[in-house]
Amino acid sequence: MKTGCIENDEEQCDSALGWIARFRADDASASDREAFALWLSENPSHRQVMDDMLELWDDLSVVSALPFPDTITQAAANESRWWIGSAAAAAACLVAALVLWPLGEPASEPVHFQTAMGEQKTFELDDASRLTLNTNSRISVSYHDDQRQLLLESGEAFFEVTPDSNRPFHVDAGSARVTVLGTAFNIERTETSTEVTVTEGIVRVTELRTGTQAPRSSTLRANERLAATAEGLGDTTSVDDDRDTAWRRGELVAYGMTLPELASELERYSDTRLRFGDADVASLSVSGVFRLDDPQATIAAVALSLDLDIKPVDDHTVLLLKAPR
Repeated sequence: MKTGCIENDEEQCDSALGWIARFRADDASASDREAFALWLSENPSHRQVMDDMLELWDDLSVVSALPFPDTITQAAANESRWWIGSAAAAAACLVAALVLWPLGEPASEPVHFQTAMGEQKTFELDDASRLTLNTNSRISVSYHDDQRQLLLESGEAFFEVTPDSNRPFHVDAGSARVTVLGTAFNIERTETSTEVTVTEGIVRVTELRTGTQAPRSSTLRANERLAATAEGLGDTTSVDDDRDTAWRRGELVAYGMTLPELASELERYSDTRLRFGDADVASLSVSGVFRLDDPQATIAAVALSLDLDIKPVDDHTVLLLKAPR
């Protein structure tokens, strides 16, 4: 058991010690410093954990490695409330002061943005960040003195975040919280999962959970993705971000996509329903680039490439069948 850590905080204590050891090596990169700031900002409990762990080390190099201006460091050091008697403890509190302040009230009521089915729309936020919503999506935005807090209630969104080390940018979506200081990334929320794809910079994805077990976190960099479910965070995988965010161009990029997967994607953008004559047809897959605003053209192209017939069922449903021989 580590000093100052209860059993359920063991993982956080290990993380704090890992950061201290990383900065003692004197070769920490800019991305290391940014990831450290994200770790500090993702959970208020990390303040006390870092305090406890710094008391175990007779070294203050972690403070000098922080990615913040000297003026901020000096201002925080002058705050008497952080001076608690020993150099190590004061340094620990300074770390917390630079990134985590007590949660304040929002500067204004949350602002809501949404799109209709088939609509994509870009909004410029008050901090000059840009938010692009995909089809049938809804999000709320609140600003505090110490953080920018968003809630993706449904759908998919692409974020281009203006850097602000004093106000981390948090997006809660389903079972995950995404924390950034300034970067570009995509979040798709479904009924069962939250998928995060980074196109630029670095983000930290943290489980949103209640109970005694400490939430797990993962750091994602450009061209990486993971999915979070009620069971936890999935593995990080490398991706082609041009494909994953093709919806911003009004396109669907398919590489070996099964026809049921294609049908599910098309149903996000229109009321056209694609059904299949039998299991053999449903097992077929397709590759290509398709327009999201013209489902009929997409279905026609798929039928032509796979030698299938199209049979209208009603005004909104078509059936794909094997073409007669």
